[in-house]
Amino acid sequence: MVSANQYGGADVESAYKKSESMLAGFKTADGSLSVDGIFTPNESTTLAMVRVLQSNGWAGKRRFIGFDASDLLVKALAAGDLDGLVLQDPVNMGYLGVKTMVSHLKGTAVEKRIDTGVRLVTRDHMNDPDAKELLQPDLARWLKN
Repeated sequence: MVSANQYGGADVESAYKKSESMLAGFKTADGSLSVDGIFTPNESTTLAMVRVLQSNGWAGKRRFIGFDASDLLVKALAAGDLDGLVLQDPVNMGYLGVKTMVSHLKGTAVEKRIDTGVRLVTRDHMNDPDAKELLQPDLARWLKN
Protein backbone atom coordinates (compact mmCIF):
# COMPACT_ATOMS: atom_id res chain seq x y z
CA MET A 1 0.00 0.00 0.00
CA VAL A 2 1.50 3.31 -1.09
CA SER A 3 -0.81 5.44 1.04
CA ALA A 4 -4.15 5.10 2.75
CA ASN A 5 -4.41 8.55 4.28
CA GLN A 6 -3.16 11.24 1.90
CA TYR A 7 -5.41 14.23 1.35
CA GLY A 8 -5.41 15.04 -2.36
CA GLY A 9 -6.52 18.63 -1.98
CA ALA A 10 -9.67 20.55 -2.80
CA ASP A 11 -9.15 20.78 -6.57
CA VAL A 12 -7.59 18.98 -9.50
CA GLU A 13 -4.40 21.08 -9.50
CA SER A 14 -3.55 20.39 -5.85
CA ALA A 15 -4.46 16.72 -6.34
CA TYR A 16 -2.17 16.63 -9.41
CA LYS A 17 0.79 17.92 -7.40
CA LYS A 18 0.11 15.42 -4.60
CA SER A 19 -0.30 12.52 -7.05
CA GLU A 20 2.86 13.44 -8.93
CA SER A 21 4.84 13.75 -5.69
CA MET A 22 3.50 10.48 -4.29
CA LEU A 23 4.28 8.47 -7.42
CA ALA A 24 7.72 10.04 -7.95
CA GLY A 25 9.12 7.76 -5.27
CA PHE A 26 7.90 4.71 -7.20
CA LYS A 27 9.47 5.60 -10.54
CA THR A 28 12.08 2.98 -11.44
CA ALA A 29 15.42 3.55 -13.16
CA ASP A 30 13.92 2.55 -16.51
CA GLY A 31 11.07 5.06 -16.07
CA SER A 32 8.35 2.56 -15.29
CA LEU A 33 6.12 2.64 -12.22
CA SER A 34 6.65 0.09 -9.43
CA VAL A 35 3.07 -0.06 -8.13
CA ASP A 36 0.53 -2.67 -9.20
CA GLY A 37 -2.67 -0.68 -8.89
CA ILE A 38 -4.19 2.67 -7.97
CA PHE A 39 -7.52 3.71 -6.47
CA THR A 40 -8.62 7.32 -6.16
CA PRO A 41 -11.69 8.17 -4.04
CA ASN A 42 -13.25 11.16 -5.84
CA GLU A 43 -13.47 13.00 -9.15
CA SER A 44 -10.70 15.55 -8.57
CA THR A 45 -8.12 12.97 -7.48
CA THR A 46 -9.14 10.64 -10.31
CA LEU A 47 -8.74 13.41 -12.91
CA ALA A 48 -5.40 14.38 -11.40
CA MET A 49 -4.09 10.81 -11.37
CA VAL A 50 -5.17 10.28 -14.99
CA ARG A 51 -3.13 13.35 -15.95
CA VAL A 52 -0.08 12.20 -13.97
CA LEU A 53 -0.21 8.72 -15.49
CA GLN A 54 -0.68 10.13 -19.00
CA SER A 55 2.14 12.67 -18.69
CA ASN A 56 4.57 9.97 -17.52
CA GLY A 57 3.58 7.35 -20.09
CA TRP A 58 2.12 5.08 -17.39
CA ALA A 59 -1.55 5.34 -18.41
CA GLY A 60 -3.02 1.93 -19.16
CA LYS A 61 0.06 0.14 -17.78
CA ARG A 62 -1.19 -0.24 -14.20
CA ARG A 63 -4.61 -1.15 -12.85
CA PHE A 64 -6.46 2.04 -12.01
CA ILE A 65 -9.92 2.40 -10.52
CA GLY A 66 -11.32 5.89 -9.97
CA PHE A 67 -14.46 7.33 -8.47
CA ASP A 68 -17.22 9.47 -10.05
CA ALA A 69 -17.79 10.36 -13.68
CA SER A 70 -17.21 13.36 -15.90
CA ASP A 71 -16.70 13.75 -19.63
CA LEU A 72 -12.91 13.56 -19.23
CA LEU A 73 -13.10 10.45 -17.05
CA VAL A 74 -15.49 8.70 -19.45
CA LYS A 75 -13.01 9.44 -22.28
CA ALA A 76 -10.13 8.11 -20.14
CA LEU A 77 -12.12 4.93 -19.41
CA ALA A 78 -12.87 4.44 -23.12
CA ALA A 79 -9.20 5.03 -24.00
CA GLY A 80 -7.98 2.45 -21.49
CA ASP A 81 -6.31 4.96 -19.18
CA LEU A 82 -8.69 3.81 -16.42
CA ASP A 83 -9.85 0.24 -15.78
CA GLY A 84 -13.04 1.24 -14.04
CA LEU A 85 -15.05 3.91 -12.30
CA VAL A 86 -17.00 3.49 -9.08
CA LEU A 87 -20.26 5.37 -9.61
CA GLN A 88 -23.07 6.46 -7.37
CA ASP A 89 -26.62 7.01 -8.61
CA PRO A 90 -27.39 10.71 -8.03
CA VAL A 91 -31.07 10.36 -8.94
CA ASN A 92 -31.53 7.58 -6.39
CA MET A 93 -29.52 9.57 -3.84
CA GLY A 94 -31.84 12.55 -4.27
CA TYR A 95 -34.98 10.40 -4.19
CA LEU A 96 -33.94 8.54 -1.04
CA GLY A 97 -32.80 11.78 0.61
CA VAL A 98 -36.18 13.45 0.09
CA LYS A 99 -38.11 10.28 0.99
CA THR A 100 -36.11 9.89 4.21
CA MET A 101 -36.59 13.54 5.20
CA VAL A 102 -40.34 13.31 4.60
CA SER A 103 -40.50 10.18 6.77
CA HIS A 104 -38.46 11.91 9.47
CA LEU A 105 -40.67 15.00 9.42
CA LYS A 106 -43.76 12.78 9.73
CA GLY A 107 -42.23 11.18 12.83
CA THR A 108 -41.51 7.83 11.21
CA ALA A 109 -38.28 6.11 12.29
CA VAL A 110 -35.58 6.18 9.63
CA GLU A 111 -32.42 4.14 9.22
CA LYS A 112 -29.14 5.72 10.38
CA ARG A 113 -27.43 4.54 7.19
CA ILE A 114 -29.11 4.20 3.82
CA ASP A 115 -27.44 2.50 0.88
CA THR A 116 -28.12 4.69 -2.15
CA GLY A 117 -26.39 2.28 -4.52
CA VAL A 118 -22.98 2.11 -6.11
CA ARG A 119 -21.67 0.39 -9.21
CA LEU A 120 -18.31 -0.42 -10.75
CA VAL A 121 -18.36 0.39 -14.46
CA THR A 122 -15.57 -1.00 -16.62
CA ARG A 123 -14.71 -0.49 -20.27
CA ASP A 124 -16.29 -3.88 -21.07
CA HIS A 125 -19.78 -2.71 -20.19
CA MET A 126 -19.61 1.08 -20.25
CA ASN A 127 -21.99 1.19 -23.21
CA ASP A 128 -24.68 -0.90 -21.53
CA PRO A 129 -27.79 1.27 -21.07
CA ASP A 130 -27.75 1.14 -17.27
CA ALA A 131 -24.01 1.97 -17.11
CA LYS A 132 -24.38 4.73 -19.70
CA GLU A 133 -27.13 6.31 -17.58
CA LEU A 134 -24.63 6.68 -14.72
CA LEU A 135 -21.69 7.74 -16.91
CA GLN A 136 -23.61 10.23 -19.03
CA PRO A 137 -27.06 10.81 -17.51
CA ASP A 138 -29.78 12.35 -19.64
CA LEU A 139 -30.23 15.45 -17.49
CA ALA A 140 -32.83 16.93 -19.85
CA ARG A 141 -35.12 14.09 -18.77
CA TRP A 142 -35.00 15.33 -15.17
CA LEU A 143 -34.59 19.08 -15.71
CA LYS A 144 -37.65 19.78 -17.82
CA ASN A 145 -38.64 23.44 -17.91
